[in-house]
Amino acid sequence: MGYRKEYAMFWGCWVPARQPSVEAACRMVMERFGVSIEDMEGASCCPDPVVTERLQREMWLTMAARNMSIAECMGKDLVTVCNGCYETLFEARETLRTDEMLRGRVEKALSRIGRKPPSNIGLNHIVEVIGRDIGVEEIRRLSRDRLSRLNVAIHPGCHLYRAHSREATGEKPKMFEEIVEATGAKEVEYGIKRFCCGYPHRVVEEEFSLKMMLAKKLQRMWEAGADCVVVACPACNIQFEFGQLELKRRYNIAFDSGLPVIHLIELVALGIGIGPDEFGLKTHRGPIEKILSKL
Repeated sequence: MGYRKEYAMFWGCWVPARQPSVEAACRMVMERFGVSIEDMEGASCCPDPVVTERLQREMWLTMAARNMSIAECMGKDLVTVCNGCYETLFEARETLRTDEMLRGRVEKALSRIGRKPPSNIGLNHIVEVIGRDIGVEEIRRLSRDRLSRLNVAIHPGCHLYRAHSREATGEKPKMFEEIVEATGAKEVEYGIKRFCCGYPHRVVEEEFSLKMMLAKKLQRMWEAGADCVVVACPACNIQFEFGQLELKRRYNIAFDSGLPVIHLIELVALGIGIGPDEFGLKTHRGPIEKILSKL
């Protein structure tokens, strides 16, 4: 078949290892809309844009450059389903463009394995591919209000705001909201949408991350009447999903029976009529039945 667009697919670490339903939903949605995604053979961790970047910046930059070089050798722009991966690759690409000294050191390191830093790689978040290449109206046309009974709390995640300019920082989060609306699901306003979920803080202070950050967001979402949380990042997914289990186990903090958490691409899959069992929605650890009861 002829594809409207072709991308090199960078899955990152969390999706293949712990969130198979996100990968399955993405493959099905992209195929449904004629967008080709080709796996990047040999890709590694992005790596992490917070801890790794600060502990060993040159190693972080070299690994990111290697990943981008794989996509560039495929002759395709890169797309990822992860905010953190997008942040790392975006920041690494900009650093390689502006810091000649670091670029030279990365070139030397990569030359040992027959690679070189990317020269003109395009980077995309899956939100952009859905909103730009597929189109919000196309999502709306196929969704037919299947999710009209589902109330969702949107969590864009910090790194989705990464952009080329200050003026563009809200473009991807706004696109995220428009895609959710196009599925027919109803967004609930809870007041602290841009507040961090706390995932990066778990490395240094887990109690603060869970009680002072995650619990505050969950409380607001629950009070607003959300049936579930919709994210654009696997790390945020883990924080919301497993963080709720830890809040209940360690601190006896719970919000009814909990809020299920799904990735945006899973919401789109449900909206356009892909069955939850087709992409494995039940592999999530949260109370997914709260979503299923509204379909």
